[in-house]
Amino acid sequence: MIEDVFQRHSFSKLRTGSERSKFLQSKNLRSRRIFGSFTRSFDSVHPSFLGMNSAQDDRVFNRFVMLLFSIILIAVSSSAFAQLTPDQLAPDSYVKLFLDDSSEFYVLVLARPLPDRVIVETRYGQLEIPLARISSMIDYSYNWVQKGDLKRAALKNMTDAQQYDVTRFLHQPKLPDTSTVATKDYNIFKGHRYLFDDTAHVILATDYGTLFFTYPDLDYVDNWSSRNDRRDDFATAKYYVAKDPLSSQDFLLPTARPFGEGQFFFTDYMIAGAQLNYGPTYWISLNAGGIFIPFLTPSVTALTGGIKLTPYSSDDFNVSAGFQDIYSKVIHTTRIAFPYLAVTYGTWESELTLLGGISYQSGVDSAGNPYYPVNSFIGVSGDMRVGENLKVALELYFIQDFGIVPTIFSVRYFQNDLTIDAGVVFSLYKAGASGLKTLGDYVFNTTFDVIPMVSGSYHF
Repeated sequence: MIEDVFQRHSFSKLRTGSERSKFLQSKNLRSRRIFGSFTRSFDSVHPSFLGMNSAQDDRVFNRFVMLLFSIILIAVSSSAFAQLTPDQLAPDSYVKLFLDDSSEFYVLVLARPLPDRVIVETRYGQLEIPLARISSMIDYSYNWVQKGDLKRAALKNMTDAQQYDVTRFLHQPKLPDTSTVATKDYNIFKGHRYLFDDTAHVILATDYGTLFFTYPDLDYVDNWSSRNDRRDDFATAKYYVAKDPLSSQDFLLPTARPFGEGQFFFTDYMIAGAQLNYGPTYWISLNAGGIFIPFLTPSVTALTGGIKLTPYSSDDFNVSAGFQDIYSKVIHTTRIAFPYLAVTYGTWESELTLLGGISYQSGVDSAGNPYYPVNSFIGVSGDMRVGENLKVALELYFIQDFGIVPTIFSVRYFQNDLTIDAGVVFSLYKAGASGLKTLGDYVFNTTFDVIPMVSGSYHF
């Protein structure tokens, strides 16, 4: 029976804004970017799914959850901004460099041919940089996700340059004045732009080497035509690059990625569930939705609304906190208040998320007796891009006093303004759990081992 475990589990879907992270350069450089927000909700959750009809407040478990997230926050604030000196650069170092010409970009160190210089790989080409030109740097060697992304992007960039024979434009004259090229992945380069327009590429001659950009790479170019003008429209028919608009959420579990100011989208779950999501500012996000299924016996009705804040967001770490209120009615009426915290590490193409919260429920059990369980909830998810328009995700949910660990495997097809998700839910079990039913038994009162699910979103 649906009312035995849950009616519907869904989180509002988020979209990451493209706001640029600005880094301050000084002796003790620090980087901060606070913006965006994302929102999340359950369309309808039966109390037994989060509490299994238990009124026991496991204080030890709750304190463990709080301690876990405290450790994560300390790690984010301390290790995310480790400093190096130029003399410490070695092959395979992954760092963000800040040069004396105001350039700032991520690099993978390839070699140090002389004591006073390094050869580095960027996403857009190789450079040879004298150590004396480096003002400061931030060590990101721990970020194996972004490091791997840079290697793949550099290889793809070289392949694209060969495919379109971009090097033929190197005989063209260069703009005499310096231009500033800013990319969508938070790099800034200074140099002289080669004067050509093939509606797809930009070549920049820097003091350290030549860089090749495709139009989808670019956020803006300052001093585009030597008139102190800015160009920020780089639409092209040669490259159609889709980015997952819901990188802030896997199938059900939200990541900590922010929404983005002015972002508005509609989500649908299993046809019957609908939700509207909107980010009025970069750090506040709102959601409201519900589900109504009158043709089931008994009928299912649920309403939800929530607010979410994103107090911290950097290139690789995002931390968000929110509160969701849920009302559901199947046979009995249930109300759930759910405060939670989410932390995400990685990029939109590959990321790992940890979410923890506590559900405060009020309702009645099958005998009609009121009960008020307080239970802890931990969700873990990871997703990875596996194709031009495809991602896969795995999510696990650890629920206090519930021996089953609901697990979801899903595949997402995405374009720039829509997503379609198809997934299956199956049952894993905590250590020591035995003799338990599967989720199929709980939900459909059958021996189903897996539960199919679909969802989608459209972004206006």
